[in-house]
Amino acid sequence: MKKELTAADMHDAEVLVKNPWFSVRKVSIDVAEQQRRDFYSIHHPRPAVGIVAMQQDKVLLIRHYRYLIDKVVWAIPSGGVDVGEDPEVAALRELREETGYQAGQIREIIRFNPSYGSSDQLFITWLATNLEFVGMEEDQDEVMETGWFTLSQTEDLIAQGEMPDGLSLVPLLHVMKSRRE
Repeated sequence: MKKELTAADMHDAEVLVKNPWFSVRKVSIDVAEQQRRDFYSIHHPRPAVGIVAMQQDKVLLIRHYRYLIDKVVWAIPSGGVDVGEDPEVAALRELREETGYQAGQIREIIRFNPSYGSSDQLFITWLATNLEFVGMEEDQDEVMETGWFTLSQTEDLIAQGEMPDGLSLVPLLHVMKSRRE
């Protein structure tokens, strides 16, 4: 039977690389009697938020270029939580910055760790409704365009690989499932 690991089995934690967005860490873990292994992980000091904005059974998506995968893709509005910022406030800020909409109502959908085998990153996602267009930020340079899509059209974007990110997929699939039930 395998050993049940606890925090007491972790030793010699150190930060190998650090930048404003994340750090790379190394920790030695006693995985068995007389057996210690080094594990490496990415630590994110703050969560990211994603917003499924819906109006009349349509989803508001953004289109932008993602250099890490070298693709232009559709996604839900999303971004990081600033230091000391409440995640709900961050979600509303990101929605406004990336789409020009503000929400009259918002509720949390789901929290998840997208890659807990290598990272402690936390995604917190929200459903925004009662939307009102108040205008885009003039200095906004990340979003190429926005668009309203039915859930069926959104499923097609997912199936065609036009929306490959987990921060968009998990809450959208959750909302789609909820709407079908």
